[in-house]
Amino acid sequence: MVGLILGLFVVPGWGKGQWGPEVWRWAETSWPGGAYGFAVAAGLAVPLLAVLFFLCVSKAVEPWEARLRRCAWSVGAVVCVVTLEVLFGAIAETWPFGGGRRGSPGGTDTSRRYPALWVTGFAATLVGVPLAMAFVRVYDRLFPPRAPANHSGPAS
Repeated sequence: MVGLILGLFVVPGWGKGQWGPEVWRWAETSWPGGAYGFAVAAGLAVPLLAVLFFLCVSKAVEPWEARLRRCAWSVGAVVCVVTLEVLFGAIAETWPFGGGRRGSPGGTDTSRRYPALWVTGFAATLVGVPLAMAFVRVYDRLFPPRAPANHSGPAS
């Protein structure tokens, strides 16, 4: 639980201003498709990571799961939330309105350099939502929800 709190509050407060512009500079030269290709990948990843986060949290709090298994689900939740925070920090740099991290009225340097970046990522997110819903359906079919084991004797 401490890791989840660190992932939710410390990571965004500490690093968001640091990695936003650098992510897009890195993606421009290193990612297939450049910054716009990375925006598509990030947009697809956000809904899927959100679903994985909620899945991990729901499994981590089930009292009938073994302690080690609950710990593994908690670690998965922390990884998902930290990854989402990195993506949200990068996404915040792309908004053309609102000033971004420096508060300038014309947006950030990233939003001026790639004017359609936020639209590209948003469109990919809209495509990613049905994919995340399909993932939930497949997961529920493969691993149906189970109730806690009933330890009372057989009914007579």
